[in-house]
Amino acid sequence: MEKLSPQQLATLHNHLIQTGSTDALIEELLDHLACEVEHYMWLGLTFESSLNNVLEQANIKAVRHLRETYQIELAMTDEQLEQASLDDIVFEFRNKAYGAYDLRRAYPINLRNAFIMTLSLFMMGMAMMDRLGRETWSYVSLGGAVWILGLCGVTFAVVSWYLQHIRQQQLYMR
Repeated sequence: MEKLSPQQLATLHNHLIQTGSTDALIEELLDHLACEVEHYMWLGLTFESSLNNVLEQANIKAVRHLRETYQIELAMTDEQLEQASLDDIVFEFRNKAYGAYDLRRAYPINLRNAFIMTLSLFMMGMAMMDRLGRETWSYVSLGGAVWILGLCGVTFAVVSWYLQHIRQQQLYMR
């Protein structure tokens, strides 16, 4: 694979400046454009031909659209910044488009629900084995109390998951 010289990178950088890119967007796009030019050069095109192919795609209209999208996606309000953790600031908008941020934020709740569900199902299984070993069943016995406690745990985990699911759907609708 061909590697671009500093002069060739400067040409790409100047094009991005001429199209009205912000400094933050230039940092993001320069590497992508350089990779595209290097790919075309690897296929056998000259730098000028490769540059023309890439610049057709990175025209003023495309860069303007990217700049507007970048500003919308990466701009946090003062209220959001006050409430946001460092992870929120770093990852929220970068991963928001494909859902990774929502998945990452849901990990602690999902882990808690999985732990409660596992423990509760284990308790219900132990109560069921106790029931099979005896001829009578009573909710007042130790086995019955363990069964009820397990049932409460399963119910809590299911209701917690459902409420979290509803909250996420409401966030997407906004």
